[in-house]
Amino acid sequence: MTVYTFTFIVMVSMYLAYLWGRKLTYGEIAAEVAEKTINKLEREGFVKLIDNKETGEKDFVRFE
Repeated sequence: MTVYTFTFIVMVSMYLAYLWGRKLTYGEIAAEVAEKTINKLEREGFVKLIDNKETGEKDFVRFE
């Protein structure tokens, strides 16, 4: 294996790891923003949520 082949393989591997990391980070950031937005809307009284004990998630409740 020449130096150029080795360098090419390493650079492609590092680039793929970079893209994979960006994809994982984007999902975490989007989930965090969504959670904070829902919590703020609930705190300010725009939506009403209850905790679902079976799934552990929050469910919306209609205002009447």
